[in-house]
This record gives sequence, C-alpha cells and structure tokens, in this order.
Amino acid sequence: MILVRSGILVPAYDAPAMVDGAVAVSGETIVDLGAFEELSARHPTARVMGGDRFLLIPGLINGHGHGRGLSSFQRGALDNTLESWIWDTRKFKPVPVYDDVSYCAAKLLKSGVTTTMHNHLLTGAFPPDQEFDDAIMAYKDAGMRVCFCPAIRNNNPFVYGDNKSFLSSLPQPVQEALSSPPPFREEDYFNTVRALHAMHHGSMCHVGFGPVGPQWCTTGLLQKIRGTAEELGLSVHIHSLESVLQKIHSLTALGRTPIAFMRDIGFLGPEVVLAHGVWATENDIHILAGSGAGVTHQPSSNLRLRSGIAPVFHMLQAGARVGLGLDGQGINDNDDFIQEMKLCYLLHRIPSLELNSPHLSARQVFKMATETNASLLGFGSKIGRIEPGRYADLVLLDFGKMRFPHTDRAHDPIEVLLYGGSSEQVHTVMVGGQVVVEGGRILTVDEHSVASRLAEAASRPRNPKEEALVKTMDELKKQVILFHKGWVEKLRVEPYFDVNAWTDDAHGNPLSCEEPFA
Repeated sequence: MILVRSGILVPAYDAPAMVDGAVAVSGETIVDLGAFEELSARHPTARVMGGDRFLLIPGLINGHGHGRGLSSFQRGALDNTLESWIWDTRKFKPVPVYDDVSYCAAKLLKSGVTTTMHNHLLTGAFPPDQEFDDAIMAYKDAGMRVCFCPAIRNNNPFVYGDNKSFLSSLPQPVQEALSSPPPFREEDYFNTVRALHAMHHGSMCHVGFGPVGPQWCTTGLLQKIRGTAEELGLSVHIHSLESVLQKIHSLTALGRTPIAFMRDIGFLGPEVVLAHGVWATENDIHILAGSGAGVTHQPSSNLRLRSGIAPVFHMLQAGARVGLGLDGQGINDNDDFIQEMKLCYLLHRIPSLELNSPHLSARQVFKMATETNASLLGFGSKIGRIEPGRYADLVLLDFGKMRFPHTDRAHDPIEVLLYGGSSEQVHTVMVGGQVVVEGGRILTVDEHSVASRLAEAASRPRNPKEEALVKTMDELKKQVILFHKGWVEKLRVEPYFDVNAWTDDAHGNPLSCEEPFA
C-alpha cells in the first residue's frame, strides 16, 4: 500500500480542491482518498510518498498524437499550410520507430501525461507489422497507456480532386516515383487491426481504427471501418476539417461538409473521434452533439500549420464532447501538455468582445485533458479522475515552485496550473500504481541513449535514392500549391468570433464619441 500525499489534491474537474489530501494505492488501483491524517490512520503501514508542497491531480491524457519523438521541425519540415507542408515531411530520413516512440513517451510522461492516443502513419521504411509492434512495445516499456490506431488512406493521394489527371500532368520521372503501390491492401489492414486488438488489448493498450480523413478515404472504406469497429467494440479516430481546403473540397465534390457527409453515410457515433474540426459550421457542431461523436482540439498544431482556431467554446456550449491533443506539434516543440492546456485556455477566452462575456474556463480545459479524453480514447470510467476503483494514474507537481514567489491563494489550483504550470514542475508520475517519473526524471526510458540514436539516424547524409525523393517532393509540392491556388475564393468566411477589424465604421456609419477616451 502507498499513500500519495499532497498539500493540494484536485481529484477531478468538478471536485473542489482538498487541502493536505492523500490517495491510497494498492497494486494498480486507487482504493481510498481523503485527508492525509485520516488515511494515515486507516492505513498505518502504508509507505508515504509526496509531501505538503505538491499539487496532486489525475494523470493527464493526450487525445491525439502520432508518436513522434523528433518533431517535424527538428527533422527539417518548416511549419506551413497543411497541404504543402505535408510533402516536406515525406523527405525525412527514416529513424527507428521504437526509439522515436520511446522518446515521445518519455517527453509526455515528464509533462504529466499518463495516456496517449497514437495514430500511426507508416514511414514506409520498415514492414508495417514491424512498425506497429515496435511502437506498441515502446509504450509498454515506457509504462504508458496508449490507444493505438493504425492509419489508412485510399483516396486523393496528392490533391483534392482528379488525381489521375493531376498525376499525368507531372513530369515523367515524378510520375514514376509516385506510382508505387500502397504499403498494404485494405484487407491486410483490417486483419492487422484485428490481430493487434487480439494481441494487445488490456488495461495498458487499446487498439482502434485510424482512417486518415474523409477526404482521404472512400465511402466504402469508411463504412467498413465503422462496421468492424462496432463489431469489435473499438474506437475510430479520424482527421476532419483541419484545413479550409478540406471544407471547400467537400462542399464542391459532395455538396455538404465532411461532418454532414459522415453523418449521412452512417459513420458518426459515440465511438468516433474527429481530430481538429477547425472549419466546422454551426450545423456541423449540432450534428456532432447529436451523434455523440467526439472532437479533439489541437491548438498548437492548428496555429503552426496555419489552419485556424477551432470553435471549441461553441462546441462545448452545444453539448459536444471535446478533448485536447498535442498532435506532435506542441507550441514549444517539446510535447509539454500543460503548456498546451494553457494555450487552449487563453485562445478560447475571446468568443465575444463584450465585457465579462462567457468564455472557456480552466476547469473546462482540465476536463478536456482528463475525463473527456479518457472517454474518447475508450478507457471510460477507468482513468481521468482520482476515485476508488480507477487506475492509479497520478501526477505530483511542485506547487510551491509553481506559485513562486507569490500567487494569491484565492485562485483555484487549476487556474494556477494553467497560468504558472509547465512540465518543469512535474515531480512524480504514477501509471497504474507504478512510478515512472521521479524527481522530474524518467525512470523507464534511457533518454540520453535513445536521443543519441535518433540524432545519429536523422543527421546522416542522404543516399542517392533519398536525394531523388527530395527532388520529387519539391516538385510535387510546387504542383499541389498551383492546383489549389485560388480555392479559398470559393468560400465565404464568417468567423465565430472577432479578433480585429480592418474597417473604421459601424454598420456603414461613422463612429463618434461625445467625449474622447481617457
């Protein structure tokens, strides 16, 4: 038995802060919580860890990611618009999947994340089964929970439109380089997901489906995924409305938004989670709320890839389930999930310019990062809160350091966490009763060795085949940009909230003031 002691305990997003609280852990499960003195009396032989300088919260949960230890920027892709940037990511020199995921897991754990969603995009450098096994093993060895969703796409490989004509318009050497077959057939994909689920499903790993997006998958594939997921009881994680071009493509090709399309083909439901949703319409939001489908918000990624800002506050107001994810594109390029929570909090305090208008609260962000994400990743009532019967996924943060030199005690501890917190204050992380971070140091991954191997693999000179690939991707990117040029003119943009104005009038009338501003 272990007693995890804290000066402040916040068991859940809707629970009040408890002074000098503690949690009793037996095996992988929470068995008791309350005042430290009371728990000490009830469990006199328990080993005590923590102390009164700490804030104790449930393990944080990353709702969407790709398991990248080295970020896209670190590997050479400068942030830019999604449909042009993506071709720069195809130039990467391969790195060992196990090491890449291990390094990612270490960074997440050190920022208080105990569970993550991993949408695995194949690198093409290794056999698919090897990549999947290596990634799952990396999380297992790191002691981290994962919802693992292999990706698949079978449509619109290059542009949102007639890809056959587009490909034939490219120089012959580029056509030949881009004509390689997909990494595996659709039937192989379904067999792989079934096999991974049978082999790995348990308290530390859930397996799901990861169709890359409705614009990148045929209707038949999406419907088969939905049916198989329902049969096996698996979640489905799909990108949608990340960019404005995806919205325009759907409106022109399908006559409706991607979310309306997915509803109409019977794809949406409580087991389905959409990443991004930046360009969701008001009707889309009501569809999501009515279907029970979830959304994960990636504020840093959407800023870095120039996608926009998702209408998260409006989604929550409508009753949609909204979680939070890093997408491997954190604002500081270091997978600091607490900083991602802060960015989310600050971005969504401006849905109205009226004084003291409703806005996203710190507790709502905390819910997104804990209980909602637990639900979206299929772990339901087992994580996301500190209460008896749930897994002992706990985080101790140095609250004294966070508040230094002074922070008014009237503030809610979760507000203090979002204003003053970062991974720098994460002291101890427990996953299923096992301590994986202690004193801010990861115990389960040899970070230095893993980082050294990644650096060696990523920094070696390119071979001739890789040099040729760079030239192919550069030409492809140039042609993709030309193909989509002017598309945004097809869409009338009316934002959910205002951040500035280029006019100097009000409804066509000159502004006037009886008295000048002070």
